[in-house]
Amino acid sequence: MAHRSHRHRPEGPCHFSLMSLSAARRLMLAVVPLAALWLAVAWVLGGAG
Repeated sequence: MAHRSHRHRPEGPCHFSLMSLSAARRLMLAVVPLAALWLAVAWVLGGAG
């Protein structure tokens, strides 16, 4: 009977894992371009110096 109550409800752990996954994906989509820009600026400043 315990397995019968284990339905995939919106407040279940599966929903939170999906939310954290999408949040991590959005975070990477925001951080990766900034990191690339920072590396490019550091490379230009390092080459100019």
